[in-house]
Amino acid sequence: MDKWNKHIQHHSALPLFRDIQCFDPRFIRTQINKQNIVSYTNIIEFQNPTNVLLDEWSIYCRLEEIIEEGELDLDNYWKEKYTMLPNLSKIAQIYIWLPVAGVDVERSFSNYKNILSERRMRLSEKSISMLNFLYHNQN
Repeated sequence: MDKWNKHIQHHSALPLFRDIQCFDPRFIRTQINKQNIVSYTNIIEFQNPTNVLLDEWSIYCRLEEIIEEGELDLDNYWKEKYTMLPNLSKIAQIYIWLPVAGVDVERSFSNYKNILSERRMRLSEKSISMLNFLYHNQN
């Protein structure tokens, strides 16, 4: 338990992983206060959402659908919603694929540390994205 408290409870990525829960429709429907898009400020696209994104978010929060008990395949869920919610679906599919296992998170932080070294502080967002892809797919 001490290791958990020391490393996980104070991990810098924890707020982001908590916010990513909003892409699970079961989570978003449990309480009305979870439906406020500005509550998820760790998701960059939600910090200053466009009107189109706000409209899609409103539709997503009001969807009345039956979701069976057990595991929900979020990848398929958001692929199915692409026609109705194209912008939100694109964002969701980026965030739901972030590494969630501790080892993956530590490895990704190690890779980011290499990507964003002191010699590379002026990389564009596109360059960082491409380097990130290369680091995670080099094998």
